[in-house]
Amino acid sequence: GHLRVVPDGRPCGCGAHGCIEQYGSGRALLRMANAIADVGGIGLALADARRETGELTGEQVAGLITAGDAGAHQALRELGGWLGAACASLAAVLDPQVFVFGGGVAVAGDLLLDPIREAFLAHLPARGFHPEPKFAIAELVNNAGVVGAADLARVHAAER
Repeated sequence: GHLRVVPDGRPCGCGAHGCIEQYGSGRALLRMANAIADVGGIGLALADARRETGELTGEQVAGLITAGDAGAHQALRELGGWLGAACASLAAVLDPQVFVFGGGVAVAGDLLLDPIREAFLAHLPARGFHPEPKFAIAELVNNAGVVGAADLARVHAAER
């Protein structure tokens, strides 16, 4: 989350500027959705929800993505674009076989992965000179930390 992808970009809680956390996270999606709602023109349900509640919530944006709201989908595509560009930079150095996405936004599945793949291919240096990685949603989506902590406790208890 703290790989810098935008020089002199948005300030991050870590003290740096332009971290992927500011462009490719659930909070970033909310910020993008709120900005799209403020501009108006697309995603009428997104704009209506913003007017009603002041600030959009993750649950509202997730519901609007599921309902097919154009503004919510635009925000998700923007977020996917940043993640895809970051993955392209990482692939140029590390050449991974797979990128796995978790967290709350990952429940969007292919609605998130499709713009990630598109941006990845658009930004990948030396495209065609090595195999393209797979893109997947983490099986535990947003529960990986909890499951990992429980497993660590299980291992620790078994060692006693």
